[in-house]
Amino acid sequence: MDIVDRHFAAENAHDVGATLDTYTDDIVWDDVTHPLSPVRGKEAVGAVYTDILAAIPDVHFDSTLRFTSADGEWVLDISNVTGHVEGQWAGVAGGGAPVEIRLLHLFRVRDGLIAYENAWFDSAGVLRQVEAYKAGEPS
Repeated sequence: MDIVDRHFAAENAHDVGATLDTYTDDIVWDDVTHPLSPVRGKEAVGAVYTDILAAIPDVHFDSTLRFTSADGEWVLDISNVTGHVEGQWAGVAGGGAPVEIRLLHLFRVRDGLIAYENAWFDSAGVLRQVEAYKAGEPS
């Protein structure tokens, strides 16, 4: 299993330690929606993952499309992400709202581990879904 598959498997298992094991010690984690980004180092990234899992405890990533550079250094992945926003995520207090978004990841792999992770998704889409849920609108 390549490192990105291992990474998503750990995230889907909600295992912060196993997720951190897929990173280099000097990981740079950069989610464009996260106010602390970019985050550097496993300890700081672990704290962010713990917060994300508290906010959306049933988060699930389903990779739908992936491209890898010829040398294997860069991986671009598009995933469908689902879960229920129980806490604050992407700047939105969820109140248990179900969400489904597409997420684009760019990974840089070094020595068989992820050295850089950049994530992009439509946080306004999260807000729309949460607001519709709270208003009782059908999804």
